[in-house]
Amino acid sequence: MPPRISRRTVAVDGDVSTPTPTQTQRRRQAETPDEDGDVDMEESQSGGSASGSVEQLSKSLVRYALSCELARRPIKRQDVNERVLGSHARLFKSVFDQANSELMDVFGMQFAELPKGEKVTARQKRAAAGSDSQSKASGMWVLQTIVPPQYRRPEVIGPARPAGRPEDDTAAAYVGLYTMVIALITIAGGRLPEGKLDRALRRMNAEQTTPVDTKDRTLALMVKDGYVVKVRESVGGDETVDYIVGPRGKVEVGAEGFADLVRTIYGEDDDEVEQKIKRTLDVAGVTSGVPAGEAPAPPAAGRKRGRPRRDEDEDKDDE
Repeated sequence: MPPRISRRTVAVDGDVSTPTPTQTQRRRQAETPDEDGDVDMEESQSGGSASGSVEQLSKSLVRYALSCELARRPIKRQDVNERVLGSHARLFKSVFDQANSELMDVFGMQFAELPKGEKVTARQKRAAAGSDSQSKASGMWVLQTIVPPQYRRPEVIGPARPAGRPEDDTAAAYVGLYTMVIALITIAGGRLPEGKLDRALRRMNAEQTTPVDTKDRTLALMVKDGYVVKVRESVGGDETVDYIVGPRGKVEVGAEGFADLVRTIYGEDDDEVEQKIKRTLDVAGVTSGVPAGEAPAPPAAGRKRGRPRRDEDEDKDDE
């Protein structure tokens, strides 16, 4: 019987070649994605990519960020470390920068950090004063568009497609509602009592129901998504309920969104409107953190006739 020849190693010119892969090994190699391939989201959430490639991890972070934005959930650093990076948490900065670059190049969006929650009640302010941690970073982000305004005009975008499903109109109505609520809070100086908000919603025929849901459920959804914050405070045994602009509302709508809404209603080429916008933002910036106007507006030169007086008369009639 001829001697058996091992097929594991074959000597050629004195050198030992690499072992010949078996059929099982070849199948495993075929199933393994290359370095430039996509990373399975389930694998990344369970412990990150096996190779720890910044390219692969950044793709996973982009997908995770898009899913969070669709659900209006903030992108938290702790969740990114657990669900995307896994054992490669030390690569957070490199992966974050690479993912942000891909979001800008492909999707026209970028990470925008949410501001930290405000300390508005006396109890919260005392707790903050006694805390040693004064970090201004929140460790939470949302996605914000970077498409230039000239490419977001209706003339460029074109007519909207008819809503194929009822929830498509509901989403648009929700955007309009929380934008209006944020504008009302800003006009009130950054903090709006619940009674005045109810009165404004009553004027819009939204005291009981809205196109989204009931009034209470819609406001609760705005609070959950971070557009507004409901502040309860007891003063002298009486409980007060106010609304302020939430972290997501400051980033997604903010001062510019409020100004655009006012310009759309009252006209863009009106110097008096621009001065009122700046004064309103300056006042709201003191109490709610809304960015103040670019320059302080000159003081008002007395009461003016016309629209303001009619509005006040209408308010008295409603009362």
